[in-house]
Amino acid sequence: MSDQFERDPRRKQELEGRPIADKIYKDIFFDGIVIERDERQEGKILDIQHAIDVKIKLPNGLILNGQEKFLSETFAKFRSLTIEYKQNQFTGEGGDWYKLASQFYFCGYFNKERTWFEPFVMVDWARVVIETHLGRIVWLDNTNNDGRARASFRYCIMDALPRNCIIASSLKN
Repeated sequence: MSDQFERDPRRKQELEGRPIADKIYKDIFFDGIVIERDERQEGKILDIQHAIDVKIKLPNGLILNGQEKFLSETFAKFRSLTIEYKQNQFTGEGGDWYKLASQFYFCGYFNKERTWFEPFVMVDWARVVIETHLGRIVWLDNTNNDGRARASFRYCIMDALPRNCIIASSLKN
């Protein structure tokens, strides 16, 4: 991977969040799981085609594919589950909204100390898709205001997610 990519603040944040997410995954699924994230270019096919970032192998051999979003504590007050809607809002190129084929989606906000995610939610993505189709999840649109970013995103409020969509969370409801 290029040095420029590795120096990108979003990339650094992603790498910083992985050990925290791994701890949460182990709390949910127990020790003995194997967590894989493929950094090789040839291994990126799942990410490129289906927006899959992580693979969790359970001790019984079953696999769960997921997408991860580790967000800044600055935005934690919004308590939203976000997903890239347009890869490029100026050309209309579709983003993860149109290709996400994972089984779960993890979204967490760093705490001030950057030692945990608060809040966080892991959702059953198939259930979210169905509940969205049925009109039970309301998504709002927004643009990324980072000067170099071209993507737009959709978001919903974590606390408003139907309970049947949530695998695990820090939510108090």
